[in-house]
Amino acid sequence: MRLAAVLVFIGVVLGAIYFVFSHPAQDRLEELERELQQLQAQNESLADENQDLERQILALRDDPRVAERRAREAVGLARPEELIFQFDEPRQETSVQVRLQVGTEHLELAGRVVELPDLAEQLQILQEQIPQMTLSVTVDDDVGPIERQRVIDIVEESPLGPVRWGD
Repeated sequence: MRLAAVLVFIGVVLGAIYFVFSHPAQDRLEELERELQQLQAQNESLADENQDLERQILALRDDPRVAERRAREAVGLARPEELIFQFDEPRQETSVQVRLQVGTEHLELAGRVVELPDLAEQLQILQEQIPQMTLSVTVDDDVGPIERQRVIDIVEESPLGPVRWGD
């Protein structure tokens, strides 16, 4: 009788164990536990985001520098003593015309008097300062042919773009 009771007890325990681990609700329980872990991770992420937003709200409310920076960025505000410069992109490069006036007494390049020996150097400097320039050369009628040819040679040897020759 005792043996029968022990065997029944073992059978009941094994049946309960089998029922618990093979029950269809066990799969659902594991699925719900995974979903719970995902929701807890999402909740932590949202809590961190809420803390960041709360810090930003406090900074906007309590720190006038942050509020000022936001207003400047959003609306383009400026302080009373500030000047705001806005530059548009040029649609095309503009060419600057520089004038070289050759006279009997002196040479005048871009409104400045230069000596003939210094002309090549001055043209180079001007070209570096104003790369999109074009040169317009005017030679007075009284200039001798030798001086005229020296000016022509210097101008043609310079790295300038198109040169417009006038009389």
